[in-house]
Amino acid sequence: MTVISKFKKDLTTLRSAVEGVFYLDVKNPKLFKKVRKYYENEGVQFSGDPLDDYDILIDCLAEDLDAVEVAS
Repeated sequence: MTVISKFKKDLTTLRSAVEGVFYLDVKNPKLFKKVRKYYENEGVQFSGDPLDDYDILIDCLAEDLDAVEVAS
């Protein structure tokens, strides 16, 4: 299951977070935790530092969202 299919109803929120409109962990902490858990299960290694981990998560999201837009 891809991040796109798993979080289909939240794509607008996720795109806004990637674009820097707001911080996902501040605006929607529940969604942030779910997305982080998804990426952990996909094998993404987080550092344990909250700022670095946020950047890692946003980079992964950006990559996945860009891949979908290119494919469309």
